[in-house]
Formats: sequence, structure tokens, C-alpha cells
Amino acid sequence: MNASILIVTRNRASDLAQTLRTMQLVHIPECFKVEWIVIDNGSTDDTREVVKAFDTVSLPLRYIYEPRGGQSVGRNRGVAESTGDVILFTDDDVRTPPEWAIKMCDPIVHGKADAVSGGVRLAPNLLRPWMTWMHRSWLASTEWFSSATAQSMVGANMAFSRAVLQRVPHFDPELGPGATGFGDDTLFASQLLAAGYRIHDCMNVCIEHHFEPSRLRRESWLSAARRRGESLAYIQHHWEHLACRFDGFKLLRATAKYATWRAANNHKLEDEGCHEKELCLVLRLAMARWNFEERQRERVYIKNGLVRL
Repeated sequence: MNASILIVTRNRASDLAQTLRTMQLVHIPECFKVEWIVIDNGSTDDTREVVKAFDTVSLPLRYIYEPRGGQSVGRNRGVAESTGDVILFTDDDVRTPPEWAIKMCDPIVHGKADAVSGGVRLAPNLLRPWMTWMHRSWLASTEWFSSATAQSMVGANMAFSRAVLQRVPHFDPELGPGATGFGDDTLFASQLLAAGYRIHDCMNVCIEHHFEPSRLRRESWLSAARRRGESLAYIQHHWEHLACRFDGFKLLRATAKYATWRAANNHKLEDEGCHEKELCLVLRLAMARWNFEERQRERVYIKNGLVRL
């Protein structure tokens, strides 16, 4: 069986080096052929040099430079350049366990699934007492996933058969980091399910997410809330074809609610973290604004479509 392991990265050379260091310890059986591909999504740091430094017999890396910005663009380029029967994605700021690759690919290899949703936990040193399940999920933790049936995937730890690309060929370039910020993996998973493909739950195959500590600052949380709202609005308009009536009224109401909350809680705001209520209000406000904008555009999918028009 052949597999392609893909990492899309941009200006995170030091994080990438730590990730590749743990990947040197990933166990690959002799009967399991793997190609390791790093897609440099327009970096201006020493990402190329880091990849070359780790390009050894134990970890033969293939470096691809993709100058067009956007993680989805990088993912699409990596998929197009890869040759494996199974495509396994992870991020440039994770730590992988030794049996990660074989366990993520196994359900696809044995015909139990067309795609696999793996687990993500946060690095212990980055956990905070104030974090709710929502805070952790926004940092890619998969504890919110139902253990019964996998209905989504997180890009930091997901795999799928190359065969699914016959019907769902691309990640949406208007979603994900470098574009709206989020939603690229969510929409891809939804499209797989709409096409009738099976997503297998492998939450026990868990990687560890070592994100930048700056993401814990309040400004970063608010930015994430806005970008999540925009990503959801995009999916609702273009893919789900939701009819959003009274857009102007909803925008005014969302603006008023957030202003009222800020006036009452401005004295309680901290530098690190962000109240869950404020995140929800900012997300809804961003959704209302983006819904208003997106409704001016022609839809880029038929309802629940698998390919952009």
C-alpha cells in the first residue's frame, strides 16, 4: 500500500522543525510505502533549509513551493503532486505518536472507510484553567466529536482514499487559513458525506497540537471568532443555500447585542483568554455581516454540491 503524508506550512520554520523531528520516529512497516511531502505555501523564512536539513534516508522529504497563498491552495497542490493511494494530512505544529501513520491509514487500507477522522489534543503546557470545551475545540481539540459516528474531520489529523477525489476533487480555496480562516476541512468532510463516502472515527489515534502561545491572547480569540463567522456564512450561502431573510435587521440586532455586552463587561476583560459569550456574539455579528455581503454574489456550488461551479 502506498501513502502520501502531506504538510502545508507557511513561515513556521521552527515549529516545522519540531514536527519533523517527531516524524522521524513514526514507524513505517516494510510493506507500507510512504512519500513525505512538505508544501511551502509562500514562506519568506528558512522553511526550505529546514526541510533540506531533515531530508534523510529515515525521512526522505519532498519539498514543493506553492507561491499562491491559502492553506487550501497548498493542500490542493499537494494532493495533485502526490502519488499515494491514501493521503494523510497533518499540520506543521504537531507531535505525532510512533504508530500514527499506520493506524490512520489502516481503516482505508482494509476497506472499512473512505476517510478517517483522527484525534487532536492540546499540548499540556498550553492548557489554561479558564478554557471551556469551546475554547479547546477552536484550537483544534477533537473532544467535541461524537464517538458514535464521525461527521467531520480536522485538517491537523485526517486521511482519505485517493478514490474520493473522483467525486470531491478539491478543498475550497476561499476557505481555511489564508482565506476566510476556517471551514476548509469541515466543508470537505461534508462533501464526502454528501457523496456517500464513509468517514471512520479514529479519535484514539491522537496527535498533540503545539500552537503558538499568541493564539491565547484576547485579540487572537476575537479575530478567530470573526473569521469563523465569515467561514460559516460562506458555507451557509454557497453550499447549504440557506435563505437568510431580514439581513439588515439581523445585522443591526447583532451589533446592538454586542455593544450592550461590551458596555456591561468592559471592566472584566483580560489580556489572555476571551469570554465564551463574547466569542459567540462576535461570531454571530461576523456571520450577519458576511451573509449580507455573500448574498450579493452568485452561489459557487449547486446545493450540497461536490465541485465548485
